[in-house]
Amino acid sequence: MKHCPTAIACAVLGIVLTAVGLFLKPARVVVGDRSTVVFFRRFQEGSLRFVNSVTQQPVTIRFRVRSIFSDFSMETDEETENYYTSGTYAIDPVLSRQTSSTLKLCSMQGMVLAIGDDRWEIQDGCLEVTLLWTF
Repeated sequence: MKHCPTAIACAVLGIVLTAVGLFLKPARVVVGDRSTVVFFRRFQEGSLRFVNSVTQQPVTIRFRVRSIFSDFSMETDEETENYYTSGTYAIDPVLSRQTSSTLKLCSMQGMVLAIGDDRWEIQDGCLEVTLLWTF
């Protein structure tokens, strides 16, 4: 029995697209009125860095790209963590349970979002990163 070349080609294409979909995460990035599409690798690490405007201390929020953004954690000083939590709980256990397919960030004083080799600086504006395939 002969296989049809088109059926084999379609099967190979389907396997390749599935493999790409499992390892690459396309995302739409909107900065102001500009929109672009970028590709992240699954399990890639990201971070958001800024200075808290009240305590004037640096804050770093780390996360991973999985099927969605997850595994969040925060690095900052105790005073700034208490500012966010009113001193009533540790922030990392709460952040680690958070997940989202979209990161929407706004800053007047400036922040830097880095995911893998991609980096965006936000100054007096907003940035939105939305994962397009969330399986």
